[in-house]
Amino acid sequence: MPILPQTQVGGIGGPQSAATIFQHIHELCSKRISTLDYLRKAHEGRVYWFNTIRFSKSDLLKMPYFDPKRLSRRAINYLLLGLSLPPILDVNSTPVEYLRALHALLIEFEAFQQVHSPDGNSSSNLVRARLPQMFKRAAHTGTKGRRTSSATEIGLPMHFSDSSDVKAMTGNLASSATAASAITSIPNTDSSDLLPGEEYSYLLTPSLPFDPDFFETFATLCDVLIDCYTRLISLISSPAICTSGLGELFTKTDAKLRKVMVAGVVREFEDASRSGAKSELGGVSRVVLGGLLG
Repeated sequence: MPILPQTQVGGIGGPQSAATIFQHIHELCSKRISTLDYLRKAHEGRVYWFNTIRFSKSDLLKMPYFDPKRLSRRAINYLLLGLSLPPILDVNSTPVEYLRALHALLIEFEAFQQVHSPDGNSSSNLVRARLPQMFKRAAHTGTKGRRTSSATEIGLPMHFSDSSDVKAMTGNLASSATAASAITSIPNTDSSDLLPGEEYSYLLTPSLPFDPDFFETFATLCDVLIDCYTRLISLISSPAICTSGLGELFTKTDAKLRKVMVAGVVREFEDASRSGAKSELGGVSRVVLGGLLG
């Protein structure tokens, strides 16, 4: 049985061994994978929320979180995040590079949501132009420079001086095992709803031909985020590469992902499940008391 290294490294809350950091990262990645899979099943009406109430699609649409006026914007935001994750999955080959890129993307996505909030009343102007291949994976080799977001270039995860170097995104996001292949980028003459000076290095913001379906988008995004954590587990294959810096970067990235993706959804489901449980108990009480007093 191999002996894990016990070198002490500094970390949040005091010194930690490389083995402790390794175990913490793997355990939390597994926990997040289970959580994302559970949220996906809950949105699909396949599980009872913590063994209390199973929400059908019609039940979900009654929640404030699924307000029809906000659902379209929320779906678009989730779709853009889903489109931006595959280049990070494919390009970065070391844990530190991978986590830095993922953390930077999540910061940009959080900033994007603050400007283009799902709580806003205006519909997105991103739903224009043609994007025939949605949720595609990108293959890229060579320089690691990243492009700034532009609505006139769809599927360009990198910015190159020579357009012949551009490789567009391919492959299905729902299956990270699918090998990536190159396609031609699609120019778009329409402008997106980005504000003047609003640019992103990691977040892709192409124009979309239609409002995406929220439930399909959310399920696919959960699949991609599961791929992200699975990829991290494979990159951190030994305690020998675990340092305090890596542990802190993982903690920041995981906290950011939990904030932008998990926290709001869980809160809405918890509120709805409490309300539903009270309603069910009220119905039972009326039946029982009616029989006793009748």
